[in-house]
Amino acid sequence: MTRIILEDIKLNKDKKIIKPQENMSHYFDSNVNSNLYREEVKKKEIDVETYINSRTSHTTKLPRTPQVARKSRLFSRPLVSFLIFSLLVGAIYWGGNYFHKAIVTITSKKQNINYDHKLFTASKVLNNNGVDFEIMIVSDNFLKNLTLTEPKDVSIKAHGSIILYNEFSTTSQKITIGSFISDEEGKVYKTDSTIIIPGYKIIDKKITPGQIEVNLISFLPGEEYNGEPTDFHVNAFKGTSKYNKIYGKLKSPLIGGAQGLVYSVGDKDKENIDNVAQNSFKNKLLDKVKSQVPSGYILYPLAMSYFYKIDENTISKTPEATVKIDGELSVVLLNEKSLIDSIIKNSLANISKGELKEVNIVDLNNLIFNFSDKEQLITKELESIPFSLTGDIKAIWNPDIEMLKSKLVGINKADVLSIFRQDPGISSAIVSVFPPWKKHLPRNTNKINIVIQ
Repeated sequence: MTRIILEDIKLNKDKKIIKPQENMSHYFDSNVNSNLYREEVKKKEIDVETYINSRTSHTTKLPRTPQVARKSRLFSRPLVSFLIFSLLVGAIYWGGNYFHKAIVTITSKKQNINYDHKLFTASKVLNNNGVDFEIMIVSDNFLKNLTLTEPKDVSIKAHGSIILYNEFSTTSQKITIGSFISDEEGKVYKTDSTIIIPGYKIIDKKITPGQIEVNLISFLPGEEYNGEPTDFHVNAFKGTSKYNKIYGKLKSPLIGGAQGLVYSVGDKDKENIDNVAQNSFKNKLLDKVKSQVPSGYILYPLAMSYFYKIDENTISKTPEATVKIDGELSVVLLNEKSLIDSIIKNSLANISKGELKEVNIVDLNNLIFNFSDKEQLITKELESIPFSLTGDIKAIWNPDIEMLKSKLVGINKADVLSIFRQDPGISSAIVSVFPPWKKHLPRNTNKINIVIQ
């Protein structure tokens, strides 16, 4: 209303003011003093003009600094913040699924087993609860250089062996004891027993001669009969067709022939030889056995027998001599799996069939093996060997990792304990799941890592 009034006043300002003398009767009564009226009107005009001037000064626009017009924003700040938050949450969720994994650390069950001469049986008979075994026999010889200490006067004949062959006929040929046999140099020997040489056979249109071994002793004493001649003939057949058809070949060298003052192996020399035979030579044979032990078998140090021999008739013209030692080592090799099964059956009798496949016995090498019979002989023909074991070993359960993984796939962390309780081979377990907020284990077995301690 005020604005309207001011405009009205402004308009009236431009109009010619009606003077009182012209027509004062329309505004005032005839009583009003004309001078007072003029002053009043003049005062109002001044007030109106002052007001208009003040309004004009207030509404006058000041010059502004030019500004670049701003483009309107496509997204508001709240919307951008919401989008960023959504992307962050999505990335965390996706990353949680991608990196989702579980580490299960299992402490398996363990049990100590102590043996004090616990009896077992090694057997080749199937299904008798014995331990499977194999026999290995190795032999070799060893040459020992010695200084002999016992001189003596001797007259000794050489001895050795040959193989006699019969290509003369299909019927056997008899050679009596004491028959004379000559070598290619004409040296004569005698047979120490009566033998019969089998007749030859024809195989694939070829003659296969009959054969037999016989020992020879030189006709005269002396070292000149020692040696290794190759061909032998029966003196009695000389001049007949049998001479070249019944013949001999060397089997073992002719040795021991001597006459006059010589040195032989005495008691002191035997002690020296025994020390070598029981140590370096035996170890040589043992190393040979170890290199041939097949996979899956175990060799115990006392599961063996060893013997050696020397020719006590060894003689030498000088104190310096070389003595040959012949040795043989026979061992019993126990099948490791069969031994473990036998130990489990004897010491873990209450174990279930399902649990049996998870149990393993370690530290088998800590056991001491002994034959029940201290005079036990080891031969290829053995079918059963009683023995005892002494020492401490440990039974360790090895849970089936793949089966456990299949049971743990995707289950709630709260249900893991019930899975572990079903396996008697698990003593304790710790489960770590990443990311921590995941309540279930991964649904992929490749993301479940099981470590057994």
